[in-house]
Amino acid sequence: MRVLHRLITLTLFGLLLGLLGACSTSQALKPVDGPADTETWEDRRAWLLEQDRWDLDGRTAIAAYDEGWNASILWRQRGILMDVRLSGPLGFGSARVTGTPELLTVETSDGETFVTSDPETDLYWQLGWTAPLDRMRYWVLGLPGPGEVSGLEVDGAGRLRGFRQGRWQVDFEDYLQVTAPDGSQRALPRKLEMFRDNVRIRLIVAEWELQASLPRVDDSTGSEKRRSRPGLRIPGKERPPAGDAGSTPIRTEPPR
Repeated sequence: MRVLHRLITLTLFGLLLGLLGACSTSQALKPVDGPADTETWEDRRAWLLEQDRWDLDGRTAIAAYDEGWNASILWRQRGILMDVRLSGPLGFGSARVTGTPELLTVETSDGETFVTSDPETDLYWQLGWTAPLDRMRYWVLGLPGPGEVSGLEVDGAGRLRGFRQGRWQVDFEDYLQVTAPDGSQRALPRKLEMFRDNVRIRLIVAEWELQASLPRVDDSTGSEKRRSRPGLRIPGKERPPAGDAGSTPIRTEPPR
């Protein structure tokens, strides 16, 4: 039972590291000292916001309170749809996550399948802490997510060094040079770290692959309402009824 609990936990966190045809290169690009190049940053930010079709190959390490995990991660993003594969050294198999941040299917290597329509809340009720899944797919690109941002630091080449958002601190150690679909050379994060309280997530990217974005479609009148689907359930860890949080140890605030 504990093995299954850990696998699902790692799976939920793997999908957070949330992102790309041409391959990334080689040498790490260190931060450039000097005055912040805000003009280059604004151009870079506009370009990053357009990137919604990408592949990511790397490794992730996660530490939460007294537990820790690490795994290889292969992430394929196409618009809002994600396909994330996690594998050893887990010690207890691999996992695949498909869907959107609002509706995810988790498949384990032993054939079990779980569905969650609210992964942030489910993660909180199961483990006592959570993470902002909707923003992390922006963070891994070197871009703040929607919402208020503080402490934003930009280097002399217009790349982010770090920022704080939603009580999370996000820091970028270095970048990789990547060839974009139009042939231009771009920089995407190679090493980044996200932490809040006693939760720390580290990502090391081995390769990025960017693909041309598709034309945007205005679906303001045809968007489908979120389907009602059962939340994730880990055996032996049921969510308390509304208004009864006493049965689950609470160590951080619930999602906002």
